[in-house]
Amino acid sequence: MNIGIVGLGLIGGSLGLKLQKLNHTIFGISNNESNKKKAIKRNLANTVSCDLNTLKECSLIILALPIQELIKPSKLLIRSIPENAIVTDVGSIKKPIIDTWENIHPLFVGSHPMAGNEHKGVESGLINLFDKAKWVITPTKRTNSKALEIIKHLIKSLNCDLVETSPETHDQAVAKVSHLPIFLSSSLIQAVNANEQSQILEIAKKLASSGFADTSRVGAGNPQLGLDLAKYNRTHILEALKQFKNYIDEVENFIEGEDWTKLYQRLEDSKKFRLEFL
Repeated sequence: MNIGIVGLGLIGGSLGLKLQKLNHTIFGISNNESNKKKAIKRNLANTVSCDLNTLKECSLIILALPIQELIKPSKLLIRSIPENAIVTDVGSIKKPIIDTWENIHPLFVGSHPMAGNEHKGVESGLINLFDKAKWVITPTKRTNSKALEIIKHLIKSLNCDLVETSPETHDQAVAKVSHLPIFLSSSLIQAVNANEQSQILEIAKKLASSGFADTSRVGAGNPQLGLDLAKYNRTHILEALKQFKNYIDEVENFIEGEDWTKLYQRLEDSKKFRLEFL
């Protein structure tokens, strides 16, 4: 297929690299000339342009844009998409994006690859980013069945595990397993960095290793993404934060009350439950 990718950052760039290997012809849209040159140098697409009219060549278009630009797309972007092109996105929340695009384009299918790292920009794309990753599709009653099947086939060809659910369920679930960890990780980094004794802080920095790296990684990601998640998945993130606070308060009470039996049981349960997720 001729596939358009609007946005050549971590997700869009990685898709460009992988889809070319699968013999698709990729038309990449960059947001400025500087990034266009970098994208060309990295071979992120067969054709890289800043002109959205390039999308007229495409039968399938992937919107790899920031959440805010997906929810409030430019009129130029909307006008540039062919009427018969299938359109999907890679946004981390679904209902607000789908509510927007189902009223814009009849062949829109909401989707979300559960893949990424703390890097961003045109220099961050990786050809193997999606290997064995989970990729969620969130069809509604309005989703075109033929467009849905084509998107499913494309996702499977990327060596991804396909998950199908409703937009509402997706947003509730990712608030717990994807969005909440960002804010917990950020708070952990702040708590460690707030140590008033400079000597302890310096030693802490020297001693930080794999445990701190694992638990703090997502807190070092794209700040704009975190802000957009909080704004557009606010209700579900607040629910997740309140639930987490209840559990961390219990841990504090166990330690203050020296209730080592309950604390041990909590740690034992957590160890067991984690196996069900990973």
